[in-house]
Amino acid sequence: MPEETFGARLRRERERRHIALASIAENTKISASLFEALERNDVSRWPSGIFRRAFIRSYAAAIGLDADATAKEFLERFPDPAEVTPAETAETAVAAKAHAAAPPAKHALVTVTVRVPRWMAERLFTVVRPWSRA
Repeated sequence: MPEETFGARLRRERERRHIALASIAENTKISASLFEALERNDVSRWPSGIFRRAFIRSYAAAIGLDADATAKEFLERFPDPAEVTPAETAETAVAAKAHAAAPPAKHALVTVTVRVPRWMAERLFTVVRPWSRA
């Protein structure tokens, strides 16, 4: 017998407690379609970062599960795409090696352009002579 998927287990728990997705969506202010997708193990449309963790914690709390344990398992099964770093390719390794072999430049010229509001520019760049009445 195949192991039950993460989403199917959440759905089974929600249905066991007779909780509708619409009521969870209404109480959490999170789209019901995201929860439906979660129960199908499709998190491709889920947000990343803190929102991802907050959404799964809200869902777990709404169906009566331990929010911390559920969020930890969720992040293990569906890692946050913002935190996953791509593997180093051969091209980047060659480029890094070539960059490391190049001698360091003695002097670097850096140009910085800063936009400031007109009132600030007038105050910063207006020369006031102590003997003038300006």
